[in-house]
Amino acid sequence: MEKLTRRSFITGSAVVAGVTALGLAGCGTSDAGQAQDQTSTQSEPDGNGTQTAPAQTDGTVDYRQFAIEPVNVADAGAPVKECDYLVIGAGNCGMMSAAAAGQLGLKVIVLEKANVTSGSSVGTEVTQAYNDCKILQECVNDPNVINVSQETGTYQEIYTYLMMHTSWQSNAELVSNFVKNNHCAHDLLYANGGYPMMLLPSLDAPTNGIMYEGQGEGAHQIMEQTALAGGAEILLESPATRLVVDDSGAVVGAMATIDGVEAYVAAKATFVGTGGFSGNVDMGRAFIPWYDIAVKRDAHIPHDGDGIRMLFGIGAVPSDMQRAQPAACSVPGVAWDTAIDRAAREPYLWVGESGDRCGNEKWNVMDNMYGAAVREPNHFMFNIIDTAAAERMQTEPLFTNARTVLGSNDPDPAMIDELEKGVASGDVYKGETIEELAAAAGIDPARLVATVEAYNAACDAGQDDVFWKPADYLFPIKKAPFYAFKLVPSWYSTLNGVRINGNTQVVDAAGLPIPGIYAGGLDSGEFYKYDYNHGFSGGCSGYSYFTGYFAAQQAKAYIDSL
Repeated sequence: MEKLTRRSFITGSAVVAGVTALGLAGCGTSDAGQAQDQTSTQSEPDGNGTQTAPAQTDGTVDYRQFAIEPVNVADAGAPVKECDYLVIGAGNCGMMSAAAAGQLGLKVIVLEKANVTSGSSVGTEVTQAYNDCKILQECVNDPNVINVSQETGTYQEIYTYLMMHTSWQSNAELVSNFVKNNHCAHDLLYANGGYPMMLLPSLDAPTNGIMYEGQGEGAHQIMEQTALAGGAEILLESPATRLVVDDSGAVVGAMATIDGVEAYVAAKATFVGTGGFSGNVDMGRAFIPWYDIAVKRDAHIPHDGDGIRMLFGIGAVPSDMQRAQPAACSVPGVAWDTAIDRAAREPYLWVGESGDRCGNEKWNVMDNMYGAAVREPNHFMFNIIDTAAAERMQTEPLFTNARTVLGSNDPDPAMIDELEKGVASGDVYKGETIEELAAAAGIDPARLVATVEAYNAACDAGQDDVFWKPADYLFPIKKAPFYAFKLVPSWYSTLNGVRINGNTQVVDAAGLPIPGIYAGGLDSGEFYKYDYNHGFSGGCSGYSYFTGYFAAQQAKAYIDSL
C-alpha cells in the first residue's frame, strides 16, 4: 500500500475524522424514580414530511414523560434465562462489553432488538488510540499498514486536552479512566485477531487513531467472535423492554421479548448500550432545538432511545442530551456526495438569513460548518458561490469531501450543468445579481450586498482581517450568475444519554450510583459536554469501546462483592 505523507494526509486527500468516540496502568477493576409511560413516544410526520410539536429549548423538558417503568422482581415471574452480566445492545460498546466480560469468566447474555448485531459499527471509520496500545507499538513498521501516526502525549497532556475542550465540565474521573484505560479495548482486539489498515494522527489532539481492517465492522466482528468464544449467548430480535429491580432499587436484569413473549432475564449486573435516541422523533424534538431541520446520516439504524428510557424509569437523569456528533452540513433533499452536495460544502462565503457572514469558511473538520449553521437563529445558513467557482470545480480538485477519511476531491466536469439542474428542481438558488440571488434565497438583500463587497475586498487584498480565512481560500464572488445553497446541520447521532460516574455506573439525581446498572456509548453522558469534536479523531468510537470494556471490569468487581 502506498504511504501517505503527513502533509498530504492532513491537508486534503485523506482528512482524518472520528466517527462515529489510554494507559498502561489499568485494564483491571476499580473500586429509583417513578416512571409515567411505557409506550412508544414516536410520532409520525405530517403529509409534508415535517414534525408537529416544537422542540423545548428553555431547559424545562420533563424527561420523565419518556421513562419506561421498571418491573419489581416479585412481579417479573420466573426467569427464563439467568446470567452474571446482561448486555442490552449489540453495537460497539455492547459487544465490546460482552467480549471483555467473557474474558473475565462471567456468564454473559446479549439482548439485541435487530436481526443482526453491529449497530453503529457500520459507520465507524477511525477509533482513538495512544502509543500505549500494543497494536501501535507492534504494527508501526508493517509496510502493509499506512502509517502517519505521531508520538502521542502523556496521560497528563491528553487528559488536560480533553478536559480543556469541555471547559473542565466533564466528569473528571471518567475522563481520567478513559485516558488510562483506552488501550485495554485495543489490546483485546489485537490479541484476538484485530489488525490495522491505517495508523493516523488526530487533527488536533495529542493522540492517534486506528482504522482496523474492515473498519468498524471488522473490529466489531472480532468483538463478537471473542464474546462467543467466551461463552456469550447473543439473542437477536429479542429487545429488552423493561428493567427489573429488587426492593432495594438494585437492577437485577430485564424483561425482554424472546420468541414473541415477554419474559424475565435475570442478571447480577446489567449494561445498557443501545446507541442513543436519534431515531425517536419525540425525544429528539424535546431535547434538540434543531432536530426538525437537521439531516440525519444514520437514519437506517433504529436508535429509538429505549435504553435511555428504561434508565429514566429507575431514577437516572439526563446528561446534556442536546449534544450531537456533527457530519458537516447538507442541502436538504440532496443526496450525499453528489455534485450539488459537494459544491455546497466548498469554502466560499457562508452567510445567515441576515446576510451577515457566519465565520471562517475554511473547512478542515466537519465541526466548522456544522457549528456555523447550528448557531444561526433558525439553525441554517447559505453558501454563496459565483460562476468562477463552479468553473474551478469542473477542472480543479475540490477542497473538501463528504467522506472525510475515504472521500474524493476529484473535480466534476459537469458541475455547472448539475447546478442548473438544481436550480430547476429548487435545490439551488440563482441570481444574475447579488440582489436577485438574495431575493431567491430569502436573504436580506442590502446586508448580503454589503457582505459580498466586504468579502471581495478581503479577497482582493489577500487578507481576511475579520475571520482570518487563509489567503489560499479567498476567492471573490464576482462572476455572474451567482448561486446559493441552503445548508442545514447534518449529523450522525445523538451524543449523550444519562449521567454516569467515573466507573460507568448509572447515577440518580443526587449523583449516587444505582446498584447493578452500567451504561456506555451514546446512552451515557458526562464525557461530552459540548457537541463532538472531530479534532479528537475517533473519540466517539474510542469512548464506546472504553465504556464497554471498563463497565465489564466494574461489573465484575460488583458481582464479586455480592
